[in-house]
Amino acid sequence: MISRAVNLQSIVFSVLSAALVPARGIHAAPAAAPQEQMAPYLTPQRVVNMGAGRTINFVCLGRGSPTVVLTAGLGDWSFVWRLVQRPLAKRTRVCAWDRAGYGFSGSSPERQDIVHTTEDLERALKEASIQGPYVMVAHSIGAYETLRFTDRHRQSVVGMVLVDPAIPDQQAIRDRILPLFVMEGLVKQLQDCAAKLRSGALQPSASEFEQCTAAPGVPADFPSLKAAIARLNANPARLLTQASTVMEFDSDAAGDSREVINAQRSYGNMPLIVLTAGRDESQMLQMFDTSTPEKLAAVRRQLQLFIRDAWVPAHESYAALSKQGRNQFVSDSGHSIQIEKPEVVISTVIEVLDEIRPSAMHEP
Repeated sequence: MISRAVNLQSIVFSVLSAALVPARGIHAAPAAAPQEQMAPYLTPQRVVNMGAGRTINFVCLGRGSPTVVLTAGLGDWSFVWRLVQRPLAKRTRVCAWDRAGYGFSGSSPERQDIVHTTEDLERALKEASIQGPYVMVAHSIGAYETLRFTDRHRQSVVGMVLVDPAIPDQQAIRDRILPLFVMEGLVKQLQDCAAKLRSGALQPSASEFEQCTAAPGVPADFPSLKAAIARLNANPARLLTQASTVMEFDSDAAGDSREVINAQRSYGNMPLIVLTAGRDESQMLQMFDTSTPEKLAAVRRQLQLFIRDAWVPAHESYAALSKQGRNQFVSDSGHSIQIEKPEVVISTVIEVLDEIRPSAMHEP
């Protein structure tokens, strides 16, 4: 039987492999989003033809300039911005996008490393005529695409907000400081599901079918969306696209967290704010084997070292990329600040919009 870890992939992807912080499935969930908040994410919106049968889906709300571009974390897609996007759209145009294999974007045969996913974003923005200037807003590993995009389009990006971002060389640092963390075989589980679907060994009547195709993180009040994503996930190519995305981020052999390293990166006076989530130790400890006092003590030591010596300093380094950059600690939120404390993300993006120089609006 397929492990339940597949059903919980968004929790594990966004927490343990990305940040080692509490996630949506662990925190008490906020009140269900009303229909008006979820409406833009229930069906495909602005579907961009990428050629060779590939598509990327955008959800764009509002009008004005600059355009705010929202990039989700690993395993997530545009709907995770549902509490943030509409309020920001009262101020300017705001576009969230779905990576290949997620949300309402199609699958991709391409290797889903940060080079290809950033190229997808670049091309999709161009094909959809979503022009800059841009304010780039990203959660968790979305920071990788945001930084790479900004490096390649420096004159078009006029502001940035990083929401508890993943850090450069994260896997190597985690392995060194936090060796008690062991990543589950999620890539293999996705690949196994794809193989069974492709061969016909996994039929809709089987209990494993629901586990393989589940839409994690979607509020229970929206069964039609859960069903729509599950239907899409029944495509083996889509699950293989997801597996590639996870593998490229978390595998030591992959280069995503190294690719984002750039010693020459500097953003001058660009408004830039990093949001660093607070931590609830009791929730983090649930992710580790703490069955004995000795194991509990060891896990606590390693977590403290990881946060103190890696996570927070890296966030400070992100903020230092701009002379106007700063790191803001959100003490009462876990990793998914945009879900747990959406008002903080909204006010932070508005602050960046307010700081943008008028002349930047006319830069190419």
